[in-house]
Amino acid sequence: MKRGVGLVTVSRLIVAVITAFIFFYLIYAMADFGGKNDARSADNVEKIIYKALAQCYALEGGYPADIYYVEKYGVIFDDSRYYYYYEPMDASNMEPLVKVLVKK
Repeated sequence: MKRGVGLVTVSRLIVAVITAFIFFYLIYAMADFGGKNDARSADNVEKIIYKALAQCYALEGGYPADIYYVEKYGVIFDDSRYYYYYEPMDASNMEPLVKVLVKK
């Protein structure tokens, strides 16, 4: 009878180890997905800014000297979540460089 009890204990231990492995794997996968999601969201913010810059150029005839000027066109900046890099070109008719990075 004691032999059966040992077998039950070992099988419960195996189930517990497998369950723990699955649990930690799921947590790792979710953390990895979050990092990819942040990168995608930064790309989406860049696209939104470029669209607002194009609208500004079409309506006003030039690109702004400051990135925060496009708030006038509906862009909402989240300085607590992103770094914004904006480099206007020498001429106001050349598209500026925009880069959005996620703060860690």
